[in-house]
Amino acid sequence: MKKQSNKSLKTEPTARRSNKSPTSPNGNQKPDDLFTQSQVNQELLKTQQSFRSSTGPQGQTPSISNSKVTQSVTSPVRNQQKRPSQIISKQQLQNMHERSVIKVLGMNMEAVCPKKNHEKNKMLYICQYGDCKADSRLGCSYCLIESHNDHSSQIMEVQTFCKIFDDRKKQFKNMSETILQVPDKTAQVNNYFEQLRDQLIDRLNQIEKNILESIQEELAWKPLQKEIINRIDILSSKLIFDMTQDELKESLEFIQGKHFKELEYIKQETNNYLTQKIALVEQIWNDYKTQLQTDLTHQINDYNKIAFLDPKSKEFAEYKMKFFEKKQIKLNELSQPYQQQLEIIQEEERKAELKKQEEMRIQQQIEQQRKEEELKKEKQRQKQIEEQIIKQKEAQKNSERQSERDKLLKNFPYKLYNEDCGHRTKCNTIPIFSCCNKAYPCSQCHGYLAHPPRIQVPSYRYCMKCLEIYLVVYPTNQAINCLKCQK
Repeated sequence: MKKQSNKSLKTEPTARRSNKSPTSPNGNQKPDDLFTQSQVNQELLKTQQSFRSSTGPQGQTPSISNSKVTQSVTSPVRNQQKRPSQIISKQQLQNMHERSVIKVLGMNMEAVCPKKNHEKNKMLYICQYGDCKADSRLGCSYCLIESHNDHSSQIMEVQTFCKIFDDRKKQFKNMSETILQVPDKTAQVNNYFEQLRDQLIDRLNQIEKNILESIQEELAWKPLQKEIINRIDILSSKLIFDMTQDELKESLEFIQGKHFKELEYIKQETNNYLTQKIALVEQIWNDYKTQLQTDLTHQINDYNKIAFLDPKSKEFAEYKMKFFEKKQIKLNELSQPYQQQLEIIQEEERKAELKKQEEMRIQQQIEQQRKEEELKKEKQRQKQIEEQIIKQKEAQKNSERQSERDKLLKNFPYKLYNEDCGHRTKCNTIPIFSCCNKAYPCSQCHGYLAHPPRIQVPSYRYCMKCLEIYLVVYPTNQAINCLKCQK
């Protein structure tokens, strides 16, 4: 019970009392809903005393009376207000301002302080000090002592702040409705622009009429078209046996399609003429529209507003000078497309010339490549012929060598070896040992069975390919190649 009573002392002082505003003991606020300086100081003093008497982190003191503990334990209202947050009833919501609650999942909740060790006291105050350095202007009684103690006279209740804000909003709207009224001269200005609009439309209608009349007058193919149609109508209205020879001839020409070709020609020429005329009208209209837009644009500023200046003032003269400068710039811009068109035509001509030169260069390259390929093919043919001649010569030589070898084989006195042995450096000759007048690939192949091999200098060799025997100035155990048959 003592722990529960001590905890109940830690609740926010104003919350342990009633929900009445500290500015009015009876709960009835003043009409202007404002704190006086004395009321703010008095409420702040009460809050500080209650804060110091609690066992919170900033006001721990052993001098707590037993009566206060007993009172806090026996007060069910204060224990209910000790809860961190609770759902607000309809009656409580009527007494509170609708902007001073927190809406969670469709329910209205009381705002509590999120700071640690502030025991989730209600957020009741807002600081109206302009140079406040605190993290938040909204706070509970602990926040009031910790962050706003040096300017406590500038503290206001949230309920009072919301009501004052609503009153100021009504005053603001009433004032705005008195000044944001439509001027009385709007109808007169509308009349000026209606007259201008009618004049422009009349002028445009006259221009359109003149253009259409000029196109109709200059259409020279219309009488010829009517004449052809009339002739065909006359021919179709006569009986075949009542026609003259000329009419029969023209009827045959009609069947053969002569008149169709004439009508097709008239159709094509008429379409070409009308297309050119419409294009010319479109170009003239675009120029006229651009000039009109230029004049209108230069008469107003960037915000589509007319400059109301005294014609005799310096500002008016400067404004007119800027107007003519802008108009000159616009005229240069209007002439720029034609300059660009001329540059485009010249660029296309230059590109066509470059393209022609490039095509000629490519043609020359193709011709050069064709000649090089032909020359390369000719060289390849010559090379193939030369290779064939060389192969024929080599084949002939090989055949001659083979025939000579065949002749030598008939009376060759030594053993023939077709492969070299692995005891010596590879070569294409076989040494003939003088000790026994026999041929062995090397001394190891000779062996020591009958007699040891005799190393002789100079020594005789025979070629394994051509079987030619010749004398060399090298010992018998040294490998020697036949240069004539060496590849």
